Amino acid sequence: MLKSSQSLFFNIFLAGGGVLVALLGLEIGARLLPPPFTGVANPADICSTETGWRGKPNYTTTVATGNYIHNLVLNDVGMHDTDHALNKPANTWRILILGDSFMRAHQVKESETSHQLLEDLFNNSAESGDKTTGTQRIEVINSGVDGWGTGQELLYYRSEGRLYQPDVVVLMFFLGNDVKDNLPGRGVTVEGRNCYTPYFVLHGSQLDPVPWQVAPGLSPSLGQVVWGQKTLNNLLGNLHHHSYLYAQLEPLFATRPVEASMLDFYIGNNQTFDYALRLTTALVKQLHAEVAQDGAQFRVVLISPVDLVEFSRMNDSQRQALYQRLPAMKRAEQIEPPNQVLAKTFSSDAMPVLDLLPIFVQYINETDQTLYLAGDKHWNVAGHRLAAEAMYRWLQE
Repeated sequence: MLKSSQSLFFNIFLAGGGVLVALLGLEIGARLLPPPFTGVANPADICSTETGWRGKPNYTTTVATGNYIHNLVLNDVGMHDTDHALNKPANTWRILILGDSFMRAHQVKESETSHQLLEDLFNNSAESGDKTTGTQRIEVINSGVDGWGTGQELLYYRSEGRLYQPDVVVLMFFLGNDVKDNLPGRGVTVEGRNCYTPYFVLHGSQLDPVPWQVAPGLSPSLGQVVWGQKTLNNLLGNLHHHSYLYAQLEPLFATRPVEASMLDFYIGNNQTFDYALRLTTALVKQLHAEVAQDGAQFRVVLISPVDLVEFSRMNDSQRQALYQRLPAMKRAEQIEPPNQVLAKTFSSDAMPVLDLLPIFVQYINETDQTLYLAGDKHWNVAGHRLAAEAMYRWLQE
């Protein structure tokens, strides 16, 4: 009987060893094959296990947006900013900016970005005798990356942002896509491989503060969680980070990311968008709590897309023409606009909120100047300047 058991275990060991050797051989072979994805990638990005992707350290290139051409230079941690020491110098007051492509702002020179103009306004006023912060120097640290959602900004703050010891953390929230960007399955292609962002999940009304990994081939969670689902997702998600074999097989079973649109805010009755909105609110509150726990202040600035700015400036006849093309938008007459809804939601959790929409609309009405780049739809130099001036006045309070 003993010899029979030993023989069985030996055979199992041989079979398991054979499987491992076969998998190792397939993994080595997969690394010799061309990358599985040939989609257009942003050369300024690299994969990140913490946030899915982030900027490439010390990356430089020439950017042309229309007739505006300049050299884009990312710093030693891959952000569109000057270098900042991790340890805060003496007599320094720090503002950490969290955001997406509006903050990376690769369309303009670093000296023309809202974060750098904000820093200049503070330091110039301090030199002229306005000791707003009671310190000698103000640093504004920009951590904006294209495509980041609130969940990625929370993960960045946890892993790196808090190490800069900020006195104030400002979340630059873009109404155009930050809500949908918190849904699972989002990624970018880097050197032929997909890099997915970890995502957060609501259990009922409660946020799971520990993120989930995206595992290609498994359906992501949108709040309906079964036992063992997170463990399996994270196990395969971590395997995907390291296995070229998994990446080569991914096109066979990869699914599209979960999608939603801000138009769903007006249309209504979209469970996916409603979930994304509740998830986003929970993520902002979680970020607020962690910033406060570190002893820093937390603020939210709402950025509206150019479409909402234009909609706010329409007269009655222009709106009626829009409703003819997009009948669902007529509901906008009966509901509060998204900037006001989110401002009230965030303020109810004791977060100071600056809504840039009325400031931008008033400026355009008075000057008839554009604040967004044509086609690109990000801020131009004037847009960055106006945002910096508004934030400067607001933060002084």
